[in-house]
Amino acid sequence: MARHGHVFRALRKADVVLDVRDIRYPRETKWEPIERLQDVHGFERVIVLTKADLVPKEEAERIKRELEREEGCPVVYVSGREGKGIRVLRRTIYEVAEEAGVEEPITVAVIGPQNVGKSTIVNALARRKAAPRSPKAGQTRGIQRIRASRRLAVLDTPGTVPVEETVEAAEAVVLDPSKLEDPREPAIRVLERVKREYPGALKERFGVDEGSSGEELLSEIAERTGWDEETVARVVLREWVDGSLVEKVVRRSERPEDREEPGGHGTVAEVVRDSLREVKEVHDGESQPSAAFVRDVLIRRALLEPSLDGEAAYKVDLGGYEVGVAVGDRYHDRMYRRLRRMMDGEPVSEERFKVGREGRKAVVLVTRKG
Repeated sequence: MARHGHVFRALRKADVVLDVRDIRYPRETKWEPIERLQDVHGFERVIVLTKADLVPKEEAERIKRELEREEGCPVVYVSGREGKGIRVLRRTIYEVAEEAGVEEPITVAVIGPQNVGKSTIVNALARRKAAPRSPKAGQTRGIQRIRASRRLAVLDTPGTVPVEETVEAAEAVVLDPSKLEDPREPAIRVLERVKREYPGALKERFGVDEGSSGEELLSEIAERTGWDEETVARVVLREWVDGSLVEKVVRRSERPEDREEPGGHGTVAEVVRDSLREVKEVHDGESQPSAAFVRDVLIRRALLEPSLDGEAAYKVDLGGYEVGVAVGDRYHDRMYRRLRRMMDGEPVSEERFKVGREGRKAVVLVTRKG
């Protein structure tokens, strides 16, 4: 109850509450009192679905639409590991607060079960390691007020789900597996789900035949590793919690046209990726892309950010052409050379300019494939 006391105090202080859940278990990881408390305290609520890199984008969109229809509030899905969706989340917070007439700085409370990734969200909003991250549940103690920017203050709270839970909730991975008296049954459920939804993951990780039942898989993994079944169960649950159990299979299953060339970090990477997505959405697939148009998109999106940090270089395939954008290096020439190494074809147009309030250097390059 003491831990819930911290949460109640945070809700009383909050203008906007981030209702954080695991996208693989959006209903099981819901804290049931949240809607009743919203009526009592009058805060605005945004549902944040974490670990979105572990489900196909189509599935994430489906879950988002269903929850928005069921619960009547905005839903944003994010991947703290990859930094995806954080810019959308930040924008949604500002939009919700503005509609409600909230004066800045906006106070945001981050609420959710243990192990769901609340501290990752706090750190992403603050753009620094402001909250502790750990695979063990319950690392946040008490309320932490973190100034994320001049416009935003974040309240980080302890987990809202007690450690004493049912097997069903434990299988929903809201707990530290080490706290379970017997982890085998929830691990069997996870194994069944992994072989159904992520074919090839268990074979790659443990070398087992995925035609077996979850119970048989647990025994087979124990035989192959030399561990007892309880140890195997805890390993399976721990790797399911952090995503490493299925990560390689998920990455390989991404369609090539949806992949981005690796190379970026910080808010610069978010702005560049979002800009290239917009360019791809509006391009007709045939005409030569305009480097000047890409430049204007990037400048407009960069101005929406209070500040830019990091650097990035990404490209997008537009049929017979490729468009590459690099931002954040000290030298235009070096960014141009980096894009040339990344991209196919011959250059047909380029732009060298500055973006953002700090005037970060940027290069846009368009090439025609042979």
